Amino acid sequence: MGLSPGRHGVIVIHGISDNEQRGELLAGVTNSLADSLLESPAGQGTDSPAYPVIKREMDITSDPPSATLYIRAPDSTEATWVCKEAFWADAFPAPLASSVLRWLWPQIGSQLRYAWRGFWRDPANNEEYRPEGRQALGKSHRRAYAFTNCVYRTELLAMGLLLLPLSVVVPVALFFVWPLYWMPRLQFLARFLDWLHKMDPFLSRSLGDVRRYIEHGMWSASARGRLESIVIDMLNDKFGEVEDITIIAHSMGAVVAYDALGEGGRIAQVVEQLGAGGKRKKLTFVSIGSGINQVFRMVRKSNLYARMQFSRPLARQITGFEPGTGQKSASLRERFFWLDIYARFDPVPVGDLDDEIIEQAQVHKDRVKRRRVINLDNPVRDHSYYWKNHALVMPRIARAINGGAEYPWPEAGITDKKVKRHIQAVAMLALLRLSMAIVVVGCLVMGGLTLTGVMTILSYVVWLFFALLAVGAYQAIRSSRFGDIS
Repeated sequence: MGLSPGRHGVIVIHGISDNEQRGELLAGVTNSLADSLLESPAGQGTDSPAYPVIKREMDITSDPPSATLYIRAPDSTEATWVCKEAFWADAFPAPLASSVLRWLWPQIGSQLRYAWRGFWRDPANNEEYRPEGRQALGKSHRRAYAFTNCVYRTELLAMGLLLLPLSVVVPVALFFVWPLYWMPRLQFLARFLDWLHKMDPFLSRSLGDVRRYIEHGMWSASARGRLESIVIDMLNDKFGEVEDITIIAHSMGAVVAYDALGEGGRIAQVVEQLGAGGKRKKLTFVSIGSGINQVFRMVRKSNLYARMQFSRPLARQITGFEPGTGQKSASLRERFFWLDIYARFDPVPVGDLDDEIIEQAQVHKDRVKRRRVINLDNPVRDHSYYWKNHALVMPRIARAINGGAEYPWPEAGITDKKVKRHIQAVAMLALLRLSMAIVVVGCLVMGGLTLTGVMTILSYVVWLFFALLAVGAYQAIRSSRFGDIS
């Protein structure tokens, strides 16, 4: 079948950030989609590869911000992907950092312990990285997987040694830090308090967004409404007629999307009305680095509104779920799909969607797919690297937009060549990280020898210079292989 012709609707929704800019995620996702397709010509590796033709348009001044990809496949099939952004970063004011601290400290310990268990849930499942249905890999793949798995377990052990003590130390630290926010700004305390308040933007605009969304019904309605309005307009062809709609939700955006698709919502009402007239469109929910696992756990210790609002299933009008389903409901199920993509070292989802969340959502098991990918195997970088992963992430998103059944063309999918190149690059990056760890340990040892008088200060300065040079070399090699990930 290949590229599905016609117009396809795409909506992207961002997660939490203290500096999210209007149109930023839309530009990142659509540009990466276009680049991923352009880098995958038909007949790749032959003397005459056939490249697709992709025209890009964008307008961030429109409401909502818009981008369009006009795609002509190597076989001359044409399609248009109409993309909109549900920007909600300015949907409500940030709460005070002190109130966020008070809300956070009883929860943070259990969240860290949950993250530790999540990382170890399935540490060696290579099947998730491969093209679907492939059961065997070549010898070079096995070597790469064995190395990355060994490094992965080593890094997990190191993270465990850090996370488990932190799950006790951090809540205690937050408990004692919280009262400091009410201390008078005496002159001798001013510098200390200024340092303390440097973390206010993170608390207010990042963690504060989570608290305000799940506990404040009106502000969450304001944010959720940004997505609901765009979905409803696409359902009613306000942006031109589209065949189907794909919602691409990152991090906290996945929680907003789940909320918008929930039982009794505005989208469910419109879908039911359109269904009666035979105008129902397929809706695909793609959650990327989803915050659903973590946020739904926070809900259990939140206020009554949060516990009621986020215990709802997805709307049956959307999912087609009915107990004791008949043929009619089976046909409705084909109009919804949920694809969850998460990196194995991403600390936000910490693993795939919990089974209890799938049960709560009341989605048929054949309409949910959970896919684990390798980004950089770096807990600091993995959450923001999805859009740059042209080997394992962008082809899956392109397939979802294309209808879900097939990739736009075979080379645009997850191929053995792409997997091998990406996994071996991650293995090299892991080797570099191990080398840097040796350099750091060596630097500490040399510092200790200098303090005890075994080495001269000049020798230590020379060693430190080479250590800094090694760090610079590491950054340069990483950037040359993976691009700008700073």
